[in-house]
Amino acid sequence: MTAVPNHPRTEPVVQALGMPRWFRHLQPRDAKTAARIIGPLCIVAATVTIVFSVFDLVRGATDAPTAIATILVSAVVVAVGLATRRLRGSHVITWGSLPILGVLAIVGFDLASGDASVSAQVFLFFPALYAASTLPRIGVIIVTLTAIAGEAVIVFAAVPAATGAAAVGYVSAGLATASVLLARSAEEQEVLIARLRRQAAIDPLTGLATRRVLDQAAQSALSGAASSAGTGMILLDVDKFKDVNDRYGHPAGDEVLVQLAALLIRGCRKTDIVSRLGGDEIALLLPGCSPDSLLKRASSILLDVRNHAFIMSDLERIRVSVTAGVAHAPTHACDLPSLYATADAALYEAKRAGRDQVGVPARLAS
Repeated sequence: MTAVPNHPRTEPVVQALGMPRWFRHLQPRDAKTAARIIGPLCIVAATVTIVFSVFDLVRGATDAPTAIATILVSAVVVAVGLATRRLRGSHVITWGSLPILGVLAIVGFDLASGDASVSAQVFLFFPALYAASTLPRIGVIIVTLTAIAGEAVIVFAAVPAATGAAAVGYVSAGLATASVLLARSAEEQEVLIARLRRQAAIDPLTGLATRRVLDQAAQSALSGAASSAGTGMILLDVDKFKDVNDRYGHPAGDEVLVQLAALLIRGCRKTDIVSRLGGDEIALLLPGCSPDSLLKRASSILLDVRNHAFIMSDLERIRVSVTAGVAHAPTHACDLPSLYATADAALYEAKRAGRDQVGVPARLAS
């Protein structure tokens, strides 16, 4: 199975409560997913139990007090399943206890009824299935082993060891196999989701942030998270990029973008965001940047690109230039669409004026 780390937010809570270290492995990777799984499991188990309790009562296989007690317990199980929908990830004691308590409840119920049949033992699969679907690997092992131990207690309490060993072996093999296969599937899905999230955040060619990440960072900066200096934005286009592709080929154009991205990142502060918006258009978000610093930064970028020799795969060196448009918040805009629009308009004016220069909005140039 592929290793998937446990959710890091539960670790400080577990430590603060003084719970044993292994307890963190019983925390679900996602509380909402766990609630969606444990609810139906409780409802199915309770519904089946109630139906067959009524059936046994009708055919005289059980007495009324036992049937009523079974129905009441089943109703409590349904209530627990429904209540989990309100639980959040911070309820570490509840989440960590639920699968173990589930096994203990099944064992206690079977021992009280004296039922060691397969129909009674089958519910031990439910805690194991829950664990395999939602818990990290060690949690799956803990719950599955607990279910297997519960199975042994149920069987050996009703039949001699020699007779019950085979039944315990078969059910244990089923529990272990189901847990391993389902846990592997859940872990592979977790890895796939993480990969997709990374792909949604990072441009695969240049390694720059995507438009989605830039938008989120810009919203945060414009909401007041940045310093009083304001937030700057620089939009860049590679001059005559189509000519580069036509003359040297598209792989050469890609190489220019890759090296340009590396050049921009080297000149960045840790708080800056460099994003590829599409094609040869690149945006830089500069939180905590004054209008003067914004102009200096844009001019510096143009000079760095102008002096840089872009090396192609055949070791040929070519020169390119970029055109920039800048905008500043709150000087030009107080929201993201206006900031984009102002920088884009400045970029367009710089292109129309001859390229390889910084387009500056009127209020910034004065």
